Amino acid sequence: MPLGVYLHLPFCRVRCSYCPFAVSTDIALQDRYTDALVRELGSRANGERVDTVFVGGGTPSRMSDENLIRTFEALRANYAVDADAEISIEANPEDLTPQSLAFWRSLGINRISIGVQSLHDRELLPLGRVHGAERAREAVRDAVASGVRTSLDIILGLPQQTAESFAETLDAAIAAGVGHISLYMLDLEEGTSLERQVAIGRTSLPDDELIAASYVKAIARLGAAGLQQYEISNFAREGEECRHNLRYWRREEYQGFGIGAHSFIGSRRFANTRDIDRYIDGLLEPDFTEELGPEEKRHEDLFLQLRQTSGIHYDDIERLCGQEGIRWIERGLMGGWLKRVGARVAFTPSGFLLSSDYISQLF
Repeated sequence: MPLGVYLHLPFCRVRCSYCPFAVSTDIALQDRYTDALVRELGSRANGERVDTVFVGGGTPSRMSDENLIRTFEALRANYAVDADAEISIEANPEDLTPQSLAFWRSLGINRISIGVQSLHDRELLPLGRVHGAERAREAVRDAVASGVRTSLDIILGLPQQTAESFAETLDAAIAAGVGHISLYMLDLEEGTSLERQVAIGRTSLPDDELIAASYVKAIARLGAAGLQQYEISNFAREGEECRHNLRYWRREEYQGFGIGAHSFIGSRRFANTRDIDRYIDGLLEPDFTEELGPEEKRHEDLFLQLRQTSGIHYDDIERLCGQEGIRWIERGLMGGWLKRVGARVAFTPSGFLLSSDYISQLF
């Protein structure tokens, strides 16, 4: 089986108030960081075949053209990248222009994931986003007009967000003609600026009932517009599913490069240091590593299959959980949080809202 490759480019103009990721606002480090990334690609890759590449961050669109060229030259020098590989890059609206789109496409990039988050200025402001709503709309129009596969990130549960404003953002995204939407519920990560603002009462979040109702309505609205849900947070037109992310959910192998990047090879999962100075200095000992045993594999089989709308086969539930799994299915069907999909069972829209709690019953 071919590999997937993840490349982490960590530089951002500012750190968003909700961000827990491995990022840096010191763009002056980008040349040395690219040197380290090229070295890591050369030290770990062995010419394996690759059919998906995802360039994430951070804000990869912040990198200079020269460093992006160096990164892609190193990628192709060390891997056999399929001619029809899916190659995605994350971009923020403020960096996206017809000129940047043309340049990224010259590198072989054929899919853009735009961090829109919201199309209302009052919701973007507490997040510390650099772009405004109109700039986001313009960036989306340019991406769609270019013909590149376009995905939007949208967040549900933002400060100042109402059911009406969220529906307006969703409708505008649909009307723009994008082929893919990733809809995330805001996760208030400990230690982030937004978590502190909420804790001291400087801002507040919508209540859980509003978020739950908006999520269920969003599934129906997107489906009616031709963007079918295929995973708990992801919706796509036919053929527009993100092949790289499907690799994670199917527990296929991938290698990650850059600070904080995760890899999964065989039954081993490991991650690089999140410390950019250590990484630049060439300290590549894994920051985290684990060998998946039978019980960990069982948990992942359940969790990863059930987070997809295709669900899990009855036989797999019985194999992994025995009779307790069959009783779990019966409870779910009676409770309305599971549904039958042929010989499989999957969560209903309302079931997805509490899917972690339901899945934990099988552990």
